[in-house]
Amino acid sequence: GKEVVKLATYGRVISMTRQMIINDDLGAITRIPDSFGSSAANLESDLVWGIITANRAMSDGSALFHANHKNLAASGSAINVASVSAGRTAMAQQKGLDGVTPLSISAAFILVPSALATAAEQFVGATFPAQVGDVVPPTLRRLQVISEPRLDLASTTRWYLSGDPTQVDTIAAATLIGQDGAHIESKWGFDVEALQIKCRHDFAAAAADFRGLYADPGA
Repeated sequence: GKEVVKLATYGRVISMTRQMIINDDLGAITRIPDSFGSSAANLESDLVWGIITANRAMSDGSALFHANHKNLAASGSAINVASVSAGRTAMAQQKGLDGVTPLSISAAFILVPSALATAAEQFVGATFPAQVGDVVPPTLRRLQVISEPRLDLASTTRWYLSGDPTQVDTIAAATLIGQDGAHIESKWGFDVEALQIKCRHDFAAAAADFRGLYADPGA
């Protein structure tokens, strides 16, 4: 198998005149580095979660979540014992690159839009169900809920399972060696009396392996 990830450089430059700096009684300029850091973190999240919501084709020509990858529910279901169990079974039955060896991947996380955060928390926290069929096995209650509002932008019903990244590759995030995080520089102009503050960030993300992810369109 082969997936390609290519680093990209993102940046922004802000210029401020000498008068603006002198009149900055509220300290807005001193907060610019923190704002750059927050912007870089948001960029990383946009790229990572965008891979899941965009569902683009992988190197084999099939989308990240596709019937060919055996990681997409045939029909949408709400979060319940049957649907989550089906997802867990599909992940456990994934085969290695030889197409024969079972990988026995364990679902570790349930990824949900913010609209399903409460439902997911109720599912993993259910200890005294009203009916026997609603009993959530301890192994499913150990799923960690990750709620992300970026998922709501694509669907408020779609939910996902993800394996432990120490067991299987999922989404790969890449940075330039020695350039982890945003790099900020500043300089004074000579011809024009102005301070320029530049932020540069090298980052990339890609789906590394479909076997560690599972999607259900929801209901």
